[in-house]
Amino acid sequence: GKMKEGETTPSAQLEPPGGMEAETKAKGAFSSGMAKLLDPVVSEMDSRTDKILASQEVLTKQLDLFAEELGKFEGVDAVPHLSQYAEKLNASRRKLNKVDMCVQNTRERIGNIQRMHSQLLAFEKAQKERMMGVQDKG
Repeated sequence: GKMKEGETTPSAQLEPPGGMEAETKAKGAFSSGMAKLLDPVVSEMDSRTDKILASQEVLTKQLDLFAEELGKFEGVDAVPHLSQYAEKLNASRRKLNKVDMCVQNTRERIGNIQRMHSQLLAFEKAQKERMMGVQDKG
């Protein structure tokens, strides 16, 4: 039948306001804005992660040296209760390893975010170039 005033065809309802080109531009602007917003945060996280890993490495070396020195006293009766300190040292090393793994996981996630962002930008650029090519032919 006949369409009443104000009704639209199903295909017209699927098209976003302003058309597909406007939607693509809006998505591009949003994505670009988000990237600009997140870029300093990601850079800061990366920088802090580097500092954490460097300090973790220094701490690990110090703990290893301390453990080595404690090991020299094993079996010596004149130095009492070193075993409790050795246990605390080992507990600290385990905690340090957990923190190190957490930092490494965070670094991997940051890398994944950066990779996905780069892929998204490349996809949007290719899509924009395709749209421009379609317009040039039309």
